[in-house]
Amino acid sequence: AKHVASNRNWVKLFSANLILQVFYAWMVVYSPIYMHQTLGFNWGEIGIILVVMLLPFPLIQYPLGKLADRKYGEKEMMIVGFAIMGIATIVLAFVKIPSVAIWALLLFATRVGAAIAEIMMETYFFKTVSPRDAAALGVFRVTRPLSYFLAPLVTIVGLMFTTNEYLFAVVGVITLLALIPAAAIRDTN
Repeated sequence: AKHVASNRNWVKLFSANLILQVFYAWMVVYSPIYMHQTLGFNWGEIGIILVVMLLPFPLIQYPLGKLADRKYGEKEMMIVGFAIMGIATIVLAFVKIPSVAIWALLLFATRVGAAIAEIMMETYFFKTVSPRDAAALGVFRVTRPLSYFLAPLVTIVGLMFTTNEYLFAVVGVITLLALIPAAAIRDTN
């Protein structure tokens, strides 16, 4: 952990990754429950929505990684990813229509942003580590289990100030906070 803390770019990257992991941990539990209990989707419809939602990961991450290597920097693309993810998540708070197509499209948009941010963070991290930085990988991976602790806290605290549907706005704003460390990272290009 000391080795990681000594690299300011890694601290920023790990902060952004923690926010991404909290987004994942929160959305994977909360969104299906919300769609079922509040919007009235059946589990078959939710399954269709989830399949569409996850398509960006196999479809865009590899080409974006190559694009980051050749044309655009990871930092800029990471910023775009977090912006898309945050804005699309905020929009979810205001959509009350129980339409499979609309929810699949909006959740797809959140995952387009997440897929971009995730692959850019991974690319950046692995471009900046060396074999002697092996401990940093362990710290990078700890953000996932930590997020499983933080995600329920987002719900608990969020519900003190708002209602169920507006928790999406809370998570969207938290996601947009990742723009701060992402913009402060020194680019590799």
